[in-house]
Amino acid sequence: MQAKARQAASESTDGKLKFAVVDPIMLGGAISTSGKNTEWVPIAPTTDSSFVMALVQWIITNKRYNADYISSTTFTAAKKKGFNSFTNASYLVITDPAHKNARRLLRPEDVGITPPAVKPDQKEASEAFIVIDKATGKPVNHSETDEAEVFFKGTVVDKNGTSLAVETVFSLLKTNVMHHTMKEYSLKCGVSVKKISSIAKELTSHGVKVGIDGLGNTASATGMNTAYAINILNGLIGNINKKGGMIQRRLVYPSRAKGPKYDLVTIEGQPKRGGVTLGRNSVYEKSTEYANKKKAGKSPYPSRLPWHAPLLAADNQAIFSIINGYPYSTKIIINWMNNPLFATPAAAHKKVVEALKNPDIVPLIISCDTFMGEMTALADYVIPDTTPYESWGLPDLEGNFAGKYTGLRWPVVEPLTTKLGEYRYACYENYLIDVAKMMKVPGYGDNAIAGSDKLTYPLNAPEDYFLKCAANTSFFGTPLPKLSDQEAQMQGLDKALMVWKNALKPDEWPHVAYMISRGGRFEPDGSGFEGDDHKYGHNGCFNIYSELLATTRNSMTGEFYQGLISSEPERFANGKLLTDVYPAKVWPFKGVSYKAKLRSNSTGVNSPILLSMSPENYIEINPKDAAKHNLKNGDRVRLISASGGTAEGILQVREGVSRGVIAVAFGYGHWEYGARKHQIGTSSLGFDAKRAKGVLLSGISLVDPSFEEPFGFSDMPTGAPARNGGAYRLEKI
Repeated sequence: MQAKARQAASESTDGKLKFAVVDPIMLGGAISTSGKNTEWVPIAPTTDSSFVMALVQWIITNKRYNADYISSTTFTAAKKKGFNSFTNASYLVITDPAHKNARRLLRPEDVGITPPAVKPDQKEASEAFIVIDKATGKPVNHSETDEAEVFFKGTVVDKNGTSLAVETVFSLLKTNVMHHTMKEYSLKCGVSVKKISSIAKELTSHGVKVGIDGLGNTASATGMNTAYAINILNGLIGNINKKGGMIQRRLVYPSRAKGPKYDLVTIEGQPKRGGVTLGRNSVYEKSTEYANKKKAGKSPYPSRLPWHAPLLAADNQAIFSIINGYPYSTKIIINWMNNPLFATPAAAHKKVVEALKNPDIVPLIISCDTFMGEMTALADYVIPDTTPYESWGLPDLEGNFAGKYTGLRWPVVEPLTTKLGEYRYACYENYLIDVAKMMKVPGYGDNAIAGSDKLTYPLNAPEDYFLKCAANTSFFGTPLPKLSDQEAQMQGLDKALMVWKNALKPDEWPHVAYMISRGGRFEPDGSGFEGDDHKYGHNGCFNIYSELLATTRNSMTGEFYQGLISSEPERFANGKLLTDVYPAKVWPFKGVSYKAKLRSNSTGVNSPILLSMSPENYIEINPKDAAKHNLKNGDRVRLISASGGTAEGILQVREGVSRGVIAVAFGYGHWEYGARKHQIGTSSLGFDAKRAKGVLLSGISLVDPSFEEPFGFSDMPTGAPARNGGAYRLEKI
């Protein structure tokens, strides 16, 4: 983030870069009221998808989409036109609701067309879809034409000779975004039609040298639609994998892999992985609950708690699965580098904390932590952990670098945790290793790691693993150079690394030492591109229509999700609108949590300097809202959540907050981290009241009234937390 901010500031100052930040809060930094190439666009929280739907409508109406790009049916076809990705915009979708494959993309077997033959160099056939060939107007396999119709809506003849209703993805998208007028979208999101049109025109005035991305705005009960909508804009422009457009991030060299030196993936005797995650990101219709309800003749909907589309796991859902014993009970929590009670919206509610304290619900909690955090304070056992300067790691980069990079962090100071033996200290990795060896878990001990030389090597300490990761990176492709003896002496590495000399073979050390001396292995700046094409870009299909979502049912209502972007307002799991349950007249504010410049979850609390510079946060609102509610800057106010939580703080009135918004910086309002006294043996530690100052918005976030059990308000398709949005009111104390 720091590098991105510096780049954005310098590039926008000299006029090469223009950007607009659409956010309920103006945070300053790269955005200011005086910036000629930057702009703050205030928006109502959780309405980002309405804003994007309006942008897409303007782009389609004014034919500003990239027609050559979206009509390309394959990666090869797109490459011929100078693009570096392709979409499913021209693919046909079965729209006949009575058809067994309704909502799915049309395939050759649906219409009796022979799928393409497997080429000699292919191991198996890739999946085929049907498009309307632009030259002939006939349905063909998508790989048999470079140019397809994108606005087709009509019928094709199926394999039985019957007419089948179909429509292209792009035509469906157009219909979807036209459901509301620009004015209606504008009223929803609070951005004027004029401003929306201006931004849409600017976005489509620079070819593929434009990008659209989002961050914390996706953490809401409308989060999936927001994230999806943002990506659709990139899909209309054709900027994916192009210089000046959107590229993949976190591109790394192989390390934790089956690499040139060590196989760090395959473990002899390892158990098979599977089952349902605590995030419930699995197919509900395959669950035992669904099967049992069907067997008993009952409707399987609603499920006891929501299940989500089988996408990425939603870690914020884990805490609610644990306390409710659903979809299964939890015997042991092992918590590391995490503070879910503080970070997860609604997890700080009393019922949640009390459930975690109950040994009948959670028999054992083990937490490995550098500090006495809120979750760690509930643990039965606390394992001391190391800080970054005391530990190993393989950091990667975010999206400000186009090439590959694998960092290597190594202990540059002696850890302050308990000493377990010579050069061995208490930390999470050593805890795992020792427990695994006692339990005889495969992959640990003296013969744990397979080498490319057919020998096996030990995993008895963190360096046994991380340095072998570094060896894989160092020897990938053309090996890194050897670090000279002179340079090793200049940096003091000749003596420092002797502590871990047995973790690698002698011939590997000079190359790995070179990687350590540089902080990692990285390509030269700019080498991630071949001309204007990103050489590591994903060459699979970019889905404007998500068949996965379109064929996934909401486990509460039994209804299918849309496979396209929509502008759904905040709803609870039972389908009720938030505003119907908590009317805006009574609950006029929505909350927005943002990251402060001088505070994170723990940074700032544990730094006396940062703590003195920014001792507490504020409850921030717009001046017009302050006047409406008879409040003024500096008032002490009570923030009340519609589901019962309250917090008290100082009011800050400023223009950089949208109307109807309560903005609260994250990282304040701790009740642990030294804010409370703890007795450890004969020592009394903690109790610094300054650490408890401020307001924690996620501590009073909405719980979903659809359930009797405590359950945080969240996004139904994905399970993403409702960190933003909700329903609040203020009262002066």
